[in-house]
Amino acid sequence: MTQVSEENVKRAQALKTEANGFYAKKQFHEAIEKYTEAIACDPTVPAFYTNRAQCHLLSEGYGAAKEDANKALELDSSFTKAYYRRAAANLAMGLLQEARSDFRQVTLREPNDAGARKKYAECDKLYRRIQFEKAIDSEADRKRVADSVDLSKFKVPEDYQGPKMPVRKRMVPKKKQDQKDQEEEEEEEMEEVEEEYVDLEFVKGIVEWFRDQKTLPDRYVYAILLQVDKLLRSLPTLVDVAIPSDAVMTVCGDVHGQYYDVLNIFELNGFPSPTLPYLFNGDFVDRGSFSVEVIMLFFSLKLLYPDSFFLNRGNHESINMNQLYGFEGEVRHKYPTQGKRLFDLFQETFEALPIAHLIQDKIFVVHGGLYSRNTARNSTQPDGDGVVRLSELREMSRFYQPNHNSLMCESLWSDPQSQNGRSPSPRGTAIQYGPDVTQEFCEKNNLQMVIRSHQQVDEGYEIAHNGQMIT
Repeated sequence: MTQVSEENVKRAQALKTEANGFYAKKQFHEAIEKYTEAIACDPTVPAFYTNRAQCHLLSEGYGAAKEDANKALELDSSFTKAYYRRAAANLAMGLLQEARSDFRQVTLREPNDAGARKKYAECDKLYRRIQFEKAIDSEADRKRVADSVDLSKFKVPEDYQGPKMPVRKRMVPKKKQDQKDQEEEEEEEMEEVEEEYVDLEFVKGIVEWFRDQKTLPDRYVYAILLQVDKLLRSLPTLVDVAIPSDAVMTVCGDVHGQYYDVLNIFELNGFPSPTLPYLFNGDFVDRGSFSVEVIMLFFSLKLLYPDSFFLNRGNHESINMNQLYGFEGEVRHKYPTQGKRLFDLFQETFEALPIAHLIQDKIFVVHGGLYSRNTARNSTQPDGDGVVRLSELREMSRFYQPNHNSLMCESLWSDPQSQNGRSPSPRGTAIQYGPDVTQEFCEKNNLQMVIRSHQQVDEGYEIAHNGQMIT
């Protein structure tokens, strides 16, 4: 056991009190610094580590929170709060089996803790459901939801009083009845169909409809998702954006289901238009209570202005995060008869979102940040220096969950740091990278700067890395 002087014990307790004050003000990074100083003075107190773990959790440092919980348990294997903190960290990182085990420990040690029992029940239910879905799901046999939706089976209710999607006629290839028809037809036969589409009047209508917390009919949700999925799949992984001479572009960070904040942005800055293009840089859903409204408005705007309203994928546009942070539950609640199918269709559409945009050939916009690789992937890499090139990002396949590919995962999860070099991320995934990494990435790709989101910063934005890294 480490021997700690009486003076250091008193100093550590004083620092803990300072840290608690920062925590009460929700100044979590400042609190982490003070808890760290307290630990340096007296590393024998498990509560110092669990208090710091809580601050890490609230600032999305899930990996660091787990490390602190583990340290607290090394000091006291019966310390219940450490199990709780580790469970929360595991849950946030999608490690459901580990989270379930830790929540179980809490319920055994504190049987009267109703909150712990509820957390364990929720985690256990989610874990069992995901395991069941994995058991019956075969990747090879999986069919896209988008290919199975028959809009003719969905009607707009007669009592629906909301905005109406206009209808237009267009010619499409006629569906063949069987293989024989396909072989006999030399020329493709066309047929006329009617389909809904998005216009400005409809978009303005849903702005107010959603403001009143009303939902769109199933048919309209399916129609919009199918159309935007098709549009997004036609785009490259890295989208080039040229700003017209009479336009000013606005880049926005995470909105996380805060529909009224989105409306406030538009009221302050102007509604999207060809002369006022927007790029929303990921994390449209989860946490907030109006993720469905946010994403349906954004998808409608993308259909209305495909060349002046842009969307990047964030780390929360993924199955694990949506199951843990609320979007799946919201979809199922607001569309009880179609919730599971709609959620799956949302996931397919999220997988089609571009990973990054390049503005005016000079500004690289990505949700998370830069990359861990510093050795060349193949011999065709320019200069053989191993720095990730935009050409490689353009070629990257994106139509799956981010944990399948390190470049995609780091694009969505990485964060900048003040010191040079790279280091493991306190989030527990991807990396942190310094000014030198940013400078080299910009030099090799002939860029002026990188714009990213993914983190809350006190002033709403932060300029770092010698002006080359904007959060």
